[in-house]
Amino acid sequence: ELTSVSGVVPKEVVGAFFSACQGDNFDLANKEVNNVIAEGYPVSNAFTDDILDEQKARICKKLGEPNKCLVDGSDEYLQLFDVASSTMRAVCNVQEDFFQEC
Repeated sequence: ELTSVSGVVPKEVVGAFFSACQGDNFDLANKEVNNVIAEGYPVSNAFTDDILDEQKARICKKLGEPNKCLVDGSDEYLQLFDVASSTMRAVCNVQEDFFQEC
């Protein structure tokens, strides 16, 4: 029986990632980042409907930077952790005061 579709991140993994990003525990976020990387899930296919549209917009705006960095050969772990920390700031409504490049 086929239980997952190739290239699709399971809802449980997406849920665990975003649950970790809803708090202020970077160690938990780091654990979930490592899980996504270790399992080989495509980072570009992970999202959830449990957050507000404004928060999704902030996250999506941030996703473009790591995506370009990945295309340029950057490390997946570092880019996913950058997305996780940006997601944490968006979910917790913390302003981003600086711009980072890879």
